[in-house]
This record gives sequence, structure tokens and C-alpha cells, in this order.
Amino acid sequence: MDTLVGAEYLVQQRGYGAVALVGHSFGGAVVISAGALSQTVTAVVAMSSQTYGTDLAAQVSPRPLLLVHGSADEVLSDACSRSIYARAHEPKELRLYPNCRHGLNECREQVDEDVVGWLLKQLAQ
Repeated sequence: MDTLVGAEYLVQQRGYGAVALVGHSFGGAVVISAGALSQTVTAVVAMSSQTYGTDLAAQVSPRPLLLVHGSADEVLSDACSRSIYARAHEPKELRLYPNCRHGLNECREQVDEDVVGWLLKQLAQ
């Protein structure tokens, strides 16, 4: 609920035309749910997400969804993001990073570059 209120605030009170949500781990499920329920949200990024709480993944569409996960995640297997990807509708993208763990620290520069580039592309549309 807080995420939904925050997105509405950014558009209604602050005048932003586009809002993207990014969440990590448990936060991935939060942004997927909020993205599915809000018309204000333009794009959603879930990083190293859990599957619990992602039942609405298919409803994120038509907004784009990016799933980012490390293949060496010791907390939540990358099977979580693969499962979300399988249930989501287009547009969607799954990026797996070899030898990256849950915090994505081992590939932080590449993840930052990929996520920021993806977000800029989505928010420019």
C-alpha cells in the first residue's frame, strides 16, 4: 500500500509523468504487486525476487517487467525469477548474471549499467 501511495504522490502532487518501481528480494514482490495494481506505474524491475507475493505478475502487463537475478544466489534461487518470468506477460525480460549472489555485488557494475539503461529506455517512451 505504501508503494502505491508513493507512486500516486509522485504523479499527482509532484508532477512526474512516469514512475518506475525497483525492488530487491522481498521488495521485488512488492513492486510486482504495486505495478500490477497501479496505472501510475510505467515500468517494474524486480531484482533477486522471491516468488511469494508475485501472484499478480501477469497483471503487470502492458507495463514492462525486468527480472534480474544472480545464478549463484544463495538466498533465493534464480528459479524464483524464472518462475515469475514464466507467469508474466509481455513485455518482459529476464537477465541472469553468472556467479552473482543474492546481493548482486559480484556483478554490481554490469547490473547498474543494465538496469539504468533499461529504465531510461522505458521512461523515455
